[in-house]
Amino acid sequence: MAKNNIVNAGYWFTQTNAHFPISKIDTNLYTHLFCGYANLNSQTYELSFSDSAKPLIRHFSNAVKENNSKVKTLLSIGGDHASAESFAAMAATSSNRASFIGSFICKAREGNFDGVDVQWLYPSCAEDMSNFEALIIECHNGVVQEAKESRQPRLILVATVFYSPYINDVRYPIQVIRGALDWVNVIAYDIYTPTSSTNETGPSSAFYNPERNSSSGYFGIRTWIQQGLPSKMIVFGLPFHGWAWKLESSKKHKVFSPAQGPARGQNISMEGLIEYGNIKKFIADNDANNVPMDRNFVIGYTNFGSTWIAYEDEDTIKFKISSVKTNLGLSGYFVWNIAADDEHHSLAKLASREWKKGQGFCCCLK
Repeated sequence: MAKNNIVNAGYWFTQTNAHFPISKIDTNLYTHLFCGYANLNSQTYELSFSDSAKPLIRHFSNAVKENNSKVKTLLSIGGDHASAESFAAMAATSSNRASFIGSFICKAREGNFDGVDVQWLYPSCAEDMSNFEALIIECHNGVVQEAKESRQPRLILVATVFYSPYINDVRYPIQVIRGALDWVNVIAYDIYTPTSSTNETGPSSAFYNPERNSSSGYFGIRTWIQQGLPSKMIVFGLPFHGWAWKLESSKKHKVFSPAQGPARGQNISMEGLIEYGNIKKFIADNDANNVPMDRNFVIGYTNFGSTWIAYEDEDTIKFKISSVKTNLGLSGYFVWNIAADDEHHSLAKLASREWKKGQGFCCCLK
């Protein structure tokens, strides 16, 4: 199984095209770009696309490679656009899995993608995990066979996974992952959200967590490695968004302060999600209290009135990239998502610059 050297990746979504078209992506900041999402048809278990997404996905690879011929592109399948139940049903039988695999290979080749990203969020019981194991084995066999028949380079095969190798005490099949996948994207964020932690604010993308150690990105990555996944097969997720809680009292505004679910306000979703560019605007417009780097958790947080937001800032990005590269020996990072950065691409530029420090830079797969 070929392994990657460096992954400095970003996700771009078709629904952001109106305000952040493909042409705005600075492709020189990335070694790999993920285009999402392909949906999963719950009847046929083949990939499907909305009418508006279809031409954008078909155009994506060729468009980004015009500006950077070395960038690798991957078609991302699932995410929020395919339910865990649909994935579970697809993976439950060999015939359904065959339909899925044949479909994604076809669509990836049609769009000139270099690979695919399977985002089953998440297999959460023993049966699901057993079927996930069968799925990635068959995905691997499928792309290897197709490459022989087509005489094209094998499609890169990635799975996006939970921040810990354990979900509800069920463990991912790490030995199979080692042989079947090129790497895994670890979602080391959204550990706390206003819907999962309704009654108190949370360090949404905690790197450390002195109060609840297991609920942190560093703990999760260390556990993946301790359970046998090579560090060079792990790519660390960085969010370009934060989460907004409604404080119970504006006088208590630290991590784990009493809260009443998601905040309401301009540029905040119903679930409480707010993009980095809008967080900067929130701070500036309100002259909000701001802690750009809480070293206990390696997050930033800000508050004004009853609104409290946990987020990534430049200092937290610097720290995390240095740590996962130097201390944990990971292959790289991915950002979710490119369009949520500020208008100057501040976080994306910083992340790319930080990773390149002190090394020669190679973005190819061997």
